[in-house]
Amino acid sequence: MPKPVPDTEESMNECRKFCGPCPSFKPNQLNEFEPHALFCSRGPSTKPRDQIENKGCSCFGCGLFSKYELEKGFFCMPWEQK
Repeated sequence: MPKPVPDTEESMNECRKFCGPCPSFKPNQLNEFEPHALFCSRGPSTKPRDQIENKGCSCFGCGLFSKYELEKGFFCMPWEQK
């Protein structure tokens, strides 16, 4: 069962290692929309769904993913969350 990811500077530092090179993050300019990053803690991007193209996910390699037993990935994508 996934555990909540704390919204802390430590978590954000780990996130930066994976959101920065993420194939979906930069091309979709997700940093320009709330919550900007750390989607596994803060929720998906508020960018309109029809303006986001899924180009892949880097979450699976992130240390937060394993540490907090996260599942599925694609946390920035509003339609990917079940």
